[in-house]
Amino acid sequence: MPEGPEIRRAADRVARAIGGRVADEVFFAFDELKSFENTLQGRLVQEVTSRGKAMLTRFEGELTVYTHNQSTAAGT
Repeated sequence: MPEGPEIRRAADRVARAIGGRVADEVFFAFDELKSFENTLQGRLVQEVTSRGKAMLTRFEGELTVYTHNQSTAAGT
């Protein structure tokens, strides 16, 4: 299971890749989140940071995508 330091390193990598750039395309795998794709598309990614096991991707307009990074045991 990823812990805080691993998520911090991942957030740093994501920040280097997309931080300060406009999101040309946004995709969510879950149907409940699909309606937010158009809301975030075309917005500037202002910051990617972490809090514990969570990664926060902040977009212009005070919008934040919160992802909690966990693993589940297979076969249980």
